[in-house]
Amino acid sequence: MSRWAIARFLGVAFCALLIAGCATDGGINREDAAAANANIGADYLHKGQNGRAQQAFEEALGYDENNFTANWGMAVVNERLDQPAAARRYFEKALSIRSAPAVYNSYAAFLCEQGDTDAGVANFKRALETGSAGDRADSLANAGLCLYRAHRVDEAAEDFRQALAANPKQRTALTHLAAIEYHAQNYMSARAFIERADAVTKLDAEQLLLAARIELALNDRAAAAAYLERHNANQPTARRSLSQLESSRQ
Repeated sequence: MSRWAIARFLGVAFCALLIAGCATDGGINREDAAAANANIGADYLHKGQNGRAQQAFEEALGYDENNFTANWGMAVVNERLDQPAAARRYFEKALSIRSAPAVYNSYAAFLCEQGDTDAGVANFKRALETGSAGDRADSLANAGLCLYRAHRVDEAAEDFRQALAANPKQRTALTHLAAIEYHAQNYMSARAFIERADAVTKLDAEQLLLAARIELALNDRAAAAAYLERHNANQPTARRSLSQLESSRQ
């Protein structure tokens, strides 16, 4: 229903520093050379050029195996290339160099997608140690999402509610609590959450159908039809009618 509320790689800005310009006392400053290549790799990564990014990160690690950006970048590259063992190794190496909340979040999302729910949630929680209230809310919402996808609904709901305590407009928490309350037949509460979500974000097709189902459960066919009209306008090839929605209530 929702994407992770984080950027998967928050690499530093592109650095056009030439390796030849890193000479110090007649030789190469290895840390500067590593940083230059790592920044170039980060730029390629943002552009989706995974092969070039990997080559640049490998060159960076050849100069300095403890370069933080290169290790994090290699983790993301290997994740994209479906090499989970290597990705895990580079994530852990990056975190051994610097305990950065953004890397904990990135690693946690990777672990959750690998089905390692407990480790994923633990890393989302480690990201809570620093950062703004909004960052805390996103980490809590992502922990909830990881649990929700593992069908651990009660635990997920607790994290979603904590996310809303940190940021009442956190959309992942709002939409998923609406779904949780709907399936628990707490329809008034579900309506409150989906209306709050609708006020702060553009509901996607699945969320609009959920909103319509909530209104049908509350016997408000006019409100249900309004949500369904929005769904059909955005999904003309997957139009739904109220009668179809009523017959497929979940």
